[in-house]
Amino acid sequence: MDVLGDPRLICGFSASPAGGAQRLEWDGLDAALASTDSYCWIHLDAADLRVQRWIESQPNLPARAKKTLLGEDQLVRFREAGEGGFAGVLSDLHHDFDDDPSAVGALRVYFDEHRVVTARRHPLQAVDRLRRTLEKQAWEKQSCDIRPLNLVANLLLHLSDAFVELVQDATEDLDAVEAAILDDAARGAADLGRVRRLLARLRRHLGPQRLALGRLAARPPEWASQEDANALRDAVGRLDAVGHDLDLSQERARQLQDERAATLAEITNRNLYVLSIVTAVFLPMTLVTGVFGMNVGGLPGVESPHGFLWTVALMAATGLATWAFLKVARIV
Repeated sequence: MDVLGDPRLICGFSASPAGGAQRLEWDGLDAALASTDSYCWIHLDAADLRVQRWIESQPNLPARAKKTLLGEDQLVRFREAGEGGFAGVLSDLHHDFDDDPSAVGALRVYFDEHRVVTARRHPLQAVDRLRRTLEKQAWEKQSCDIRPLNLVANLLLHLSDAFVELVQDATEDLDAVEAAILDDAARGAADLGRVRRLLARLRRHLGPQRLALGRLAARPPEWASQEDANALRDAVGRLDAVGHDLDLSQERARQLQDERAATLAEITNRNLYVLSIVTAVFLPMTLVTGVFGMNVGGLPGVESPHGFLWTVALMAATGLATWAFLKVARIV
């Protein structure tokens, strides 16, 4: 959806240190980006070739920032970009209207003392929530705090909310799977596999993100105020808590898988045990039928009218003898 009427610009805000944020149009981006008397946030659609050319031509963006904003790799990282700025890639969930709301995309971020520039190629959840929050504040004439580090902290909070909702959904699925496994170990295999794959995918993206942001929170920019640095640490701590919940859910899924495997193995062993007992009981009886079924001369009872009854009696006797032996040996 085009929010401001130009598909290149998803949203843009500018505010003075005293407050009073206003929306930016595409024609005002150059001046907002060059200004050192105000703060700005510019969120762009990096899939648009015009946006890519605009980023390349910007003299107010360091070379490393341009490379990060225009990159296509999914590697999560945050590093200094020169001139007091930082550039990095964050993992964000695809938007709700995507075919797979659990899919993870890349949000590219650059920020310094006065500006924040973000770019994405697909609609993402957390950054869109941040956009809607600021638009609501601007619409209601509320104060919009878009100081760069504080804005990044708010983005991380929305990112935590997006991930925690998915982790909670996975936890509910695990509850259902656990109930199914306790009722019948053969059930719930498909759902458990799906949840385990989802948790593994989230951990693969959230783990490196926690490390990268942890380093940034431990060494905030020199121009950051103590208040903004604390806000960033709190946001990273919230993301760490989500990561901890994700680790617990993944461990629980692994335990459920092990429990299901152990239950199925126990059922299989019990069935094999019963089959072995039945085979042991019928083996001597099979031997008797095999011997008396030989088509050779001299077999006892061939001429006797009671030969069949004596053979059946012998089979029953050998079966009972085998069962008695198994009982005495405490095998059954």
